[in-house]
Amino acid sequence: MAENAEIGNAMLLFTGEHRNKVDRKGRVSLPSDFRAELPEGEERVIYIYPSPKRKMALEAINRAQLEALSESIDSFGIYTPEQEYFSSTILGRARKLSIDGEGRIVLPDDFREASEIADAALFVGAGKQFHIWCPDRYAEYATSVQQLSPGFSLPAAPPRGASS
Repeated sequence: MAENAEIGNAMLLFTGEHRNKVDRKGRVSLPSDFRAELPEGEERVIYIYPSPKRKMALEAINRAQLEALSESIDSFGIYTPEQEYFSSTILGRARKLSIDGEGRIVLPDDFREASEIADAALFVGAGKQFHIWCPDRYAEYATSVQQLSPGFSLPAAPPRGASS
């Protein structure tokens, strides 16, 4: 996502798995660790959209990341197939969700249906973004990913503050 998605001088870092109950109205508590990574302010929001890559998952980002993603999509050039695809599947479907005073968001009904989220949601950290899953669907996904990963290694990270 965004290379410089920062809050103050700290990079966003969503980590871990957090399972929370979803009530009949679609309200679910955003994990406190995740809320702590979001900027403070009068209007605390996240943007979610169905993942174009991870079937059954919702992806969640903050406004700065959405703006960077929009710029990245625009870099394909207007009306190119790539721009049309990402613009419609991400920007066109993204929903702005407010975080209430109790730290909850309301998952839209159509997003809950498509991702099969019913009485529980699993929040999965993914660095600068996080994903929201039906716990059973995530278990299936995690198993399939583990089967693909043998032999992978992480590239060396550049030193902090180094330009890429």
